Amino acid sequence: MTTSNFWARLINKPKHGISMGFYEEFVEKYDTLVSFENRLKRESEFFKKLFVKFKVAKVLDCACGTGHHVMMFNQMGFQTKGSDLAPAMIRKARENARKYGVTGDFRTADFRKLSKTFAVEFDAVVCEGNSLPHLFKDSDLLKALKEMNAVLRKDGILIIQQRNYDMLVSKKKRFFPISIRKDEVFFYVLDYFPSKVTFNVVDIETKTGKFNVYSTEYNPLRRAHLVGLLQKAGFRKLKFFGDYQFKRFNIKDDWSFLVVCEK
Repeated sequence: MTTSNFWARLINKPKHGISMGFYEEFVEKYDTLVSFENRLKRESEFFKKLFVKFKVAKVLDCACGTGHHVMMFNQMGFQTKGSDLAPAMIRKARENARKYGVTGDFRTADFRKLSKTFAVEFDAVVCEGNSLPHLFKDSDLLKALKEMNAVLRKDGILIIQQRNYDMLVSKKKRFFPISIRKDEVFFYVLDYFPSKVTFNVVDIETKTGKFNVYSTEYNPLRRAHLVGLLQKAGFRKLKFFGDYQFKRFNIKDDWSFLVVCEK
């Protein structure tokens, strides 16, 4: 996308809605940026310990993106299904599963309608990738969390990962660390508004000098507000971590957090 098209799209973005345009355009770059091989090595022990502790057998990744967590959990021996609102992501997830020879049940679904999509109960629901803050209205956030609760068995667990908007909004940090891949460099530029944060992903192709800008909007969902919504949705025993090594969450400095809670 050219810079002129980027600014035109930014001006005309739907107010407080989930825009699938970002994922349709960015899907082919997503796996390159994220580098899931390294990420899954870093995260696998975290999930394994939690799943063993809570006797998890069946898992739902309700914002599965291109499917790598679903494949990782299945490889670890957990029966896992994946859903995502973006059809492009689900298509890529199925392609990745075929590529790596891993079984995966992927469905296009809104996480505000999980109980209508899945007829089984799960022992754990995972919502990764800063996905929940795509919702701006409290009514939608609460509906999504209640749906996650609805597909969980009694004493099941919910794991949410998102950016730490308390720190980001307070410090107005605009640039995220650079990700360097083969022949490409990615970096993030954040724009702050009274009721939203726009994430702009800048992709520079080092061989050609060409660059593209992709953007998507997020609700700056603060920790305290999320806690209240989780409790209203019926979750308890909330535990926050600052990384996948179970580090205690530091609201002033950590870029993101994970929250683990029980039904």
